[in-house]
Amino acid sequence: MSNPAYSLNLSLQKHRDNVAFNIVGRNYTYQQLAQRVSHLQTVFVRNDRIAESIGIIANQDFDTYSAILAALLSGITYIPIEPTHPDERNNHIIRISKVNAIYCSDISSLGSEFHETNKSLFVPVTDRRKDVEEPKVIESNNPAYVLFTSGSTGMPKGVSISMQNLEAFAKNVAGINLGINEQSKFLQVFELTFDLSVFSYLLPLLYGASVFITPKTPFKQMSAIQIIEEQHITHVLTVPSFVGYLKPLFAKIKLPAIKNWLFCGEALKTDLVSSWQKCIPDAAIYNVYGPTEATIFCTSYNCSGEILKHNHGIASIGKPFENTVFGLFDGNLPVSSPGTVAELCISGTQLTSGYLNDPAKNKETFFNFNGQVFYRSGDLCRMDAEGDYFFTGRNDTQLKINGYRVEISELEYHAARFPGIDEAVVVVSGNDLHDQPMLNLVYKAEYEIDKSEITVFLSTKIPSYMLPADVFFVKSIPYNLNGKIDKKALQEQIGIRD
Repeated sequence: MSNPAYSLNLSLQKHRDNVAFNIVGRNYTYQQLAQRVSHLQTVFVRNDRIAESIGIIANQDFDTYSAILAALLSGITYIPIEPTHPDERNNHIIRISKVNAIYCSDISSLGSEFHETNKSLFVPVTDRRKDVEEPKVIESNNPAYVLFTSGSTGMPKGVSISMQNLEAFAKNVAGINLGINEQSKFLQVFELTFDLSVFSYLLPLLYGASVFITPKTPFKQMSAIQIIEEQHITHVLTVPSFVGYLKPLFAKIKLPAIKNWLFCGEALKTDLVSSWQKCIPDAAIYNVYGPTEATIFCTSYNCSGEILKHNHGIASIGKPFENTVFGLFDGNLPVSSPGTVAELCISGTQLTSGYLNDPAKNKETFFNFNGQVFYRSGDLCRMDAEGDYFFTGRNDTQLKINGYRVEISELEYHAARFPGIDEAVVVVSGNDLHDQPMLNLVYKAEYEIDKSEITVFLSTKIPSYMLPADVFFVKSIPYNLNGKIDKKALQEQIGIRD
């Protein structure tokens, strides 16, 4: 697999009659995609404000995907901006990424306040020339894209991914032998601000395959199953909880066309693997792992083999990809004892060069060891004698909710700013049905406040996936002997369990 931009451009020319995208039931061929990409390339390249980067409002439509591909081919860094996220968060992304231009396929998807604040940045692209040229690759040293993830300071941090990172990822995915070809059909279920979406739409396009977009609906899982059944989808990547929601329906679900189902973004329980395998009898199930900083994912483990390795019911994440280096560290020192649990640190060709315009966070998160730059993942892992890794937990306050990275401190930061509140603490509870943690917000307050007011307030500060499942009010917060909040005692106080 060569540079993804060149592979993409070749695929656009080679597979003209193939279906590139199916969106809301409508097919778009590679020829149609090439024409739209070429036109947007012309618009972007001729605009002096888009020399280095462009913000792209992440609508799930043909023009938005075309704009992303036009940016990639033109060597312009794209920064996806989710229109349903709070204005404050999106304005912060625009400020820290210093974009001078924004592309939006549908202005009606935006809030009026956000549009008014940033209207001078929007790029007009109403003209659609019929005599467009062929798309072409324009090389640059700009990052391919920047994705913003949850940050402990209350604002997201930008992860910069280069074209070289993407090239290494594409080569390593090819090494898994997923059988991707021009007849393959991929399902894309993620928001475009979530890095797993890049696998779901970009990888298949490099091979001339088709991408089927799941519509944004409250019942996305049911829509996904319907698309898989009707369109004979062959490749799917989801977070485990996406499938966990379907547990009551497993007995009725049979998807024989699926060839490969990949799980990523959350700890994968072995009982989910065994029960889901019955629904996709002809498929291989892979557990893949990787933080956004290591470009989408950087390990794979085939869960469909004779032996399913696990750690207390959590499937192995497997071995690191080629040219990806894993190390278990205690601080800056490697841990050599086999089976020892320590923080997983990552180096190699898929590793980001750092966070965008955030030197303090870079200094905190990256370090040098034996001439290599390592990233502190915050994940606690161990390795067995055969070199397979096992996730055992986190060493900080970070969680994965529906695959999204969530800093508890970010939720606490914004929650504490609700008027009349003395203190805000987040405690986590289990959820057997959905196999994922739930966030519960506990306020120290003299009187109870209308929970709906709190939800409305937080909705203007954080994305919906970070909103607490429930809100509690207590007169006092328990502390342990070390002066830290005793969250175990607090859980008992409000009547929830781990």
